[in-house]
Amino acid sequence: LSSSIKIPLNAATEVKMIGNCYLHGWLNHKFKNLNNDDDILPQSPLYQLTARAYQFSSFILMVGTMDGPHNKFIPKDAIIIQNKDEVLIPLILNDLPSAKEFKDAITSLSPEQQQFAKSFRDMQLESSVFGVCVIQLKPQLEKLLSLLDDSLTKEIELTQNLISLFVDYQIPSNLLSFDGNKEEKSMKIRIDRVKENVKVVMDMIDATKQSELEKEKMKV
Repeated sequence: LSSSIKIPLNAATEVKMIGNCYLHGWLNHKFKNLNNDDDILPQSPLYQLTARAYQFSSFILMVGTMDGPHNKFIPKDAIIIQNKDEVLIPLILNDLPSAKEFKDAITSLSPEQQQFAKSFRDMQLESSVFGVCVIQLKPQLEKLLSLLDDSLTKEIELTQNLISLFVDYQIPSNLLSFDGNKEEKSMKIRIDRVKENVKVVMDMIDATKQSELEKEKMKV
């Protein structure tokens, strides 16, 4: 499927994501023992989400739930995966009773309790669709830094430095982005300007580290 998904960042801001969407279905069968009501398998099997990145590649992995009627993805957690990282996320699954099982279970409750149980079940069903969103970092960095498409494809060292500056040092993007003529169509000129900005910031960081190291030596 190719569609757009909205990701709310806060009460007033939403991000519109455009890309390929995939819907996967999974039917989990359980069988009862003929002699008693216990399941044949005493424990449910463990499931996990596995994410891996190739060398010199990077992406953001977000996990959350889908808000179907509004075509929204509600992120719960996110992580940056890069350079042969491997992440194993255990999935804690809760079985929801079928409509018949739920109806039989609430027959002995009072009308008020039945209404509360139905409302709670509706709330569970609304957020029961598990969602995973993968965002490639290089295209987003190119947009953020005012670079042309595919500019960072072969710029491995520059990409690693940019990610480090953004993630480790929280450097504002306006200190690193291309600040020349907006009509400039040369990929090399734009890349060279960003490289200059990155070098200036990294030299400043190195100088700060060296200064702090000298101060510590003086204390000793």
